[in-house]
This record gives sequence, C-alpha cells and structure tokens, in this order.
Amino acid sequence: MAPILSMRNVTKRFPGVLANDRVSFTLNQGEVLAFLGENGAGKSTLMNILYGLYAPDEGEVAVRGQPVQIHDPNDAIGLGIGMVHQHFQLVPVFTVAENIVMGTEPTRFPFSWKTMGLVGGVTAAIFLIGGLITGIGMQAVWAGLIGGAAVAGLYGLVSLLSYLTRWKFLVYWPVVAVAGAILVSVLALYLKAQDRIPLLIFLAILFAAASYPALKVISTALDRRTASRRIRALSDQYGLSVDPDALVGTLPVGIQQRVEILKTLYRQAEILILDEPTAVLTPQETDELFEIMHSLEAQGKSIIFISHKLKEVMTIADRVVVLRNGRVVGETTPAESSEEQLAEMMVGREVVLVVDKGPASPGEVVLEVSGLTAIDRRQQPALRGVDLFVRAGEVLGVAGVQGNGQTELVEVLTGLHTATGGSFRIMGHDVTNAPPRQVTELGVAHIPEDRQRDGLIMPFPIYDNLRLVTYYQEPFAQGPTVRFDDLYDYADKVVKEFDVRTPSIALPAQNLSGGNQQKVIVGRELSRPIKLLIAAQPTRGLDVGSIEYIHRRLVQKRDEGCAVLLVSAELDEIMALSDRIAVIYGGHIVGTMDADKVTREELGLLMAGAKPQEEEVTVG
Repeated sequence: MAPILSMRNVTKRFPGVLANDRVSFTLNQGEVLAFLGENGAGKSTLMNILYGLYAPDEGEVAVRGQPVQIHDPNDAIGLGIGMVHQHFQLVPVFTVAENIVMGTEPTRFPFSWKTMGLVGGVTAAIFLIGGLITGIGMQAVWAGLIGGAAVAGLYGLVSLLSYLTRWKFLVYWPVVAVAGAILVSVLALYLKAQDRIPLLIFLAILFAAASYPALKVISTALDRRTASRRIRALSDQYGLSVDPDALVGTLPVGIQQRVEILKTLYRQAEILILDEPTAVLTPQETDELFEIMHSLEAQGKSIIFISHKLKEVMTIADRVVVLRNGRVVGETTPAESSEEQLAEMMVGREVVLVVDKGPASPGEVVLEVSGLTAIDRRQQPALRGVDLFVRAGEVLGVAGVQGNGQTELVEVLTGLHTATGGSFRIMGHDVTNAPPRQVTELGVAHIPEDRQRDGLIMPFPIYDNLRLVTYYQEPFAQGPTVRFDDLYDYADKVVKEFDVRTPSIALPAQNLSGGNQQKVIVGRELSRPIKLLIAAQPTRGLDVGSIEYIHRRLVQKRDEGCAVLLVSAELDEIMALSDRIAVIYGGHIVGTMDADKVTREELGLLMAGAKPQEEEVTVG
C-alpha cells in the first residue's frame, strides 16, 4: 500500500541557517510516526512546510501518492492535514463550539414564513387596537389590515433579498438593480413623475450595491445547535469528551488540547501533526492523550508526533525518525532501539540520562515564606497560607499538578504578582510585594514558566535580551549611554558558554528555537552573582541534550552554595534534582519530605490531595 504522505528531499534555508537539508520520510495510514531531534534540528520547520506556513526551497510533497503544492494552511486542510500547535490557537472568551467551527461555521437563514406572519399579525393587531381606542370604527380594521400587510410585505422583501445574497455579488447586483429600476420606473409612471425616473433608477442601482454586504451579514446566523450536535458526535466517535458550550478560558490545559484536536477532526483531517503535545500536560493528561491517539490510530488516522521526551516516544510511536542539524540521521522503531540509543542519535554523542548529583550541604536559610496568600487572575484563591523555606546549598522541589498555585507562588516571590497576605524574606529582608528590581538586586535569578511572555522580548536581538536584568548597571551602561563593545563581548561569551545555537547575537529572540530561547534565559540568569535561583518549568519543551545541560547547571549552582527553588510539572525531574520536596495542592503545601525518603507513588497521592501520613513527612 502506498504511504498516505511522503516528503522527498525537502530543503529550507533561512538567512545564515540551513533548517532542512534534503529531508525525506513517509507516513503510512493508521500509524504514529515520531520525530525526535534537538531544539533547532528542523522538526518544526519541516512540519510548518507540510502545513503550508513555509514554502520549501527544494523538494516534493505527495499526499496519497499524488504530488501536491501546499501554499497555505487552507491547502493543507483541503488535503486532510491538520496541525495542533504547541502553543494553542484558541480564543479564551469563545465557547468550545465557537472555537472549533471558526472559519467553517454552520449557518442558518434567520427569516421564515412563520416569523413574517407573526410580525404582520402583531402589527395588524396594534393598528386595530389603536383604531378601536380612538373610536374610528371600521377604519381601524382597514388600518390594521393595511399596516400588517405593509410590514409583512417589507419583511418579505428583506427576506427575499437576503436569500438572494447567497449568490455572488456579480450576480446579485445586476439582478436586484434591474428589478429595482423596473419597479421604480413603473411606480414613477403611475404617479406621473416621469422626470424623477433617472434619479430613481440611480438610487435603485445604488441600493443594489449597498444592500448586499448589509443583508449578507443579517441573513447569516450561526447555527449553534447544529455546531454543538456535530461536535458532540465527534467527541463520542473519538473519545474526546468536551462540553461544546463551555468557555475555553475556563478549561484545564488538557481539555483545551482536546479542543485543538477536535478542530482538526471537524475539518475532516486524516493526517494529524501534534507539535510537542505533552509539553504543558500533567502526567495524567499525557496518559489521556495517548489513549486518544490510540483511538485515532485504530480508526485509520495517521499521526506525526513531535516530542523531546524519549519515554513518550518509546510508548506511543510505531516508527521514529531522528533529525540532527536539519538532516535525517536515522530511522528506527521502539522495539529495535533504547532511550540511550535515541538520545545519542539526537545529539551525536553519549547523553547522561541520570542526573549526577552528590549529597547536599545545606547552609543558612535564604528564602523563608510564611502564611503566603494570593488570588489568581480570575479573583479566585490561588495560595492559601503557604509555608516553606530554602537553604543555601540545597534544591527544594515543588511538586504538584499544574493549576494548584505554583504559577502564583513563583510570580509572588519574584515581584510579578501581589500577595494578599503573609510574607516572605530573602536573606533576612522582608520583600513582600516589593518590585521585581528590588528582588533581583538581592541576588535572585528567575527562570520563568513562560519564556516567551515573561523571559524574553521576542523582537529584540539576543544581546539585548541578555542584559534585560542588568541593563542599567556597569559594564553595560555608563550613565545614559550603552557600552555596546562590552555588551557584544558579554553576549558572545554567554552564547558560547551556554551553547546557544545562533548564527549571530543580533538575531531576534523570536527566530530561535524554544530550546535556544531557554538557553538565553538560563545564560542571562546564571552569568551573574546570585544567592537564590527560582526555576519554574526550566526544561519544558527541551530536548535531552538541553535538559542534561540545564540539570547540570542547576546542580552546579547548588554546589556553589546557591539556594534553588525548583517548580516543575515533571515528577521525574523533581525527584532527580531535589534534596527536599514540597507538594502543593489547592494552594496549600500539604507535605515536605526528604527526596531520598519518598517514593513516586507517595508523591502522586499527595499531588492528588491525599492526606499525608505524619511519619512519612519531615520538615527541615
């Protein structure tokens, strides 16, 4: 059987970068094909070509054995290709149904004979009652009949013209213009106003042109009932349980991803591209996604799965294609390879998948949090009396299912969110609700959860992003002037030391891959003297080589005497890096324990809200 999709010798160049170098692969029907590669290896570029967001410089794409030209996403959708992006393309204030049908909305004609009769009848009744009240007798009956007929006639005219807007403008306009010209000419002759005929014909032509866009809008109503019915049918068919009437902004991330998948299926996609689909999911949500993928695969859908997580690829993929530096360096199956072999193929060297970390030597308390409370952006309680401390020379990991207050905790500690109660001290200084600069100047580094929103100014070049925290200090500033030579030297040094893959330090941050954007942030935060490192989801969306590097840097900072507060949705990461682990649930710290004295299962129970056993939990 011929593959459902093939790409042959696809090449894509950007200024100074060869993103894809003669890449070839095939995808079979009912198959999960995984793509592995370092950040910047060319995976996303290749998928953007397939989805019509980029045009290839060379090569050929074939769907169902036929060569095709994909100029934009509409072409891709027409060929049965759908893409779920890593950063969801949803409108938070729209419902699930409105998001899914956007651009292909089922519509209905809002006018009907029943409505016309109702409007005419109500108008006639009003005229009749008014006539009877004023005592004009039988004239009230005629007034009612004439008024009702006039309103019904006007309604009928609008309905007819609205129906005609289903035609194209070049058909509607001449038909309505000619009919209107004849009508007004007859009327003018009847009223013996022949001299007005040219003006009336001009107005009829003008009305025909102007009425089309207005009537086009009022005659098209979203058929919400049909949309909801179709979405429920799709949900049942593929096991994607969602409420079509729920507002997207109120849904958990895992449910939002189901909405994205349903968007592609609604458009009858047979080939689904999932770009880093588990990057923002909890372990439970990831398991649910894999069940959905198995269901789609069983019903004949073909899936391209892009991920950095080796365990996930080994679990879900039928075949694996590995990219490095824009080229295919290998193709294998999970049965024929191991995580270590795949990691070495990705990076081109042996990768240490286990964190090399010796015992900690804790010192004085650097961060002390007491009774901290805060509300989230929906004005709901997010932190409910958080107590914790972090000492110099140790890593305190905060574990928990996303949405239990971790984001607000980090933002409050870094001055980005207001605490409503409690306090926290850094190096003995009370900095509750202090501005970010005051917190930073105490020697606090922050690796934010959302690197694009809070960590970088995307249009700015790399060298400017590297000085965002210290732009006003020497050696980068001398009074009101910028010392560019020192800045360029510093940027070159950081880019080299932290292995940021870029052709130039002048490249805008938005042109870097996600992993290299993260390396810019890590390089900026760790290249200055710090006492406390607050790292939120530091390896989200990164490849194994970058994860290994950042883990090594975090442990190095700990060993240098820095206090590290690590917040991560990756339970394996928390257990590998932490010396102590605090579990957050519902805005509370429900337990703090030594990392070497707790099991994954015990942590999972605490993360789900189970009560801790007193003998299992030790603070300090």
